[in-house]
Amino acid sequence: MFKKLLFSLLVCLQVSISEGQIFVDDVDRVAVVVIDYCVDDKGERYDMVINQEKSSYTHQGWQEGCLTHFKDAKLMFPMKMVNECWQAVYYFVNSKYKTYELPESDKIKCQKFHLGKYTYENPAYNDVIINRRAHKQIEKGGLKGDRQVYKIKWLADHIYELETIKLPLEKDKHKEGNIIRVEIIELINDNTYLYKAIFTNVEDSDYLYGLITKIE
Repeated sequence: MFKKLLFSLLVCLQVSISEGQIFVDDVDRVAVVVIDYCVDDKGERYDMVINQEKSSYTHQGWQEGCLTHFKDAKLMFPMKMVNECWQAVYYFVNSKYKTYELPESDKIKCQKFHLGKYTYENPAYNDVIINRRAHKQIEKGGLKGDRQVYKIKWLADHIYELETIKLPLEKDKHKEGNIIRVEIIELINDNTYLYKAIFTNVEDSDYLYGLITKIE
């Protein structure tokens, strides 16, 4: 039953980074379970373990369920990942954010996030630096330390759209051209916001949630 529940809650799991989340009531906002794994020269995974240092959601039952689910799932492009080690991320989000919306009075405050340098408040990606310009967003760092390039267009003070221009990893090339719609749904403090994001051009895409902090 547990495994069936987990499977039904996650979307697009035949990828190296799961695009979906599980709603729970025992996290403040967003937490993650991170699984480390490697792929051999035949495209088979091995050394699949929970990375406790990077996992901010520590519920043992859910962690074990994520690991079991990941072992049963399949990679979309395993032969583009051979002889390398990777990570998979499962997201756990407080259920109140299913319908949470940014108060009208806070929307104008989001203008301060239109430019600058940022980082993800996610232990799996907290070494990624986001440089946001008027029409371009560049992200550097991450597991492989590579550079991702997006066009950015603000649709409202609190809503922006990212068009994926360049992804460095061969396994992600099929995502170039994707459009991601990002909505700021809560201001945590003067420098940090909670967002939800969705691929608008991918059928059956599910929302992803996360926190971003402005550092410059």
